[in-house]
Amino acid sequence: MDGPSGLKTEADFLQDLLETIVMLEQIARVMFWLCVGEIAARSGLLPLPAPVTGLILLYAELAVRGKLPDDLGVLADRLLQFLGMLFVPAGVGVIAYLDILKAEALPILAAVIGGTAITLFVTMVVANWVGIAIARGQEQKPGRLKGEVRDVNP
Repeated sequence: MDGPSGLKTEADFLQDLLETIVMLEQIARVMFWLCVGEIAARSGLLPLPAPVTGLILLYAELAVRGKLPDDLGVLADRLLQFLGMLFVPAGVGVIAYLDILKAEALPILAAVIGGTAITLFVTMVVANWVGIAIARGQEQKPGRLKGEVRDVNP
């Protein structure tokens, strides 16, 4: 809502300022937990990468609070809009080492295909094992009907 001269009114300016402050608070929340994760990772407290530790701690905070702040969701949406730009340096890195990738194409391809096959096989075995365990737990005892009514007096 611009004023008659096309300039923002004071109310619009204050609304934009408030939204900016709220967004900065959420950025500070994410950076705080990332910093705590970095401290935990470098001190050797947890054998996890710092961003993973920070994310787990942020999730724990949100679980304790019991809800996701709307402003944190808005921050996540805005960051996701620019996620593609984060892949540009990785793409440049791949192009910079293209000659090495060409020379080592066969081992890389074998590792990708082999790793995928092993992952699928292990997933199949675990899913089968869990399915059998669940089926055994749900088996009914012979001679008994599901949901039968018993006499309370023996």
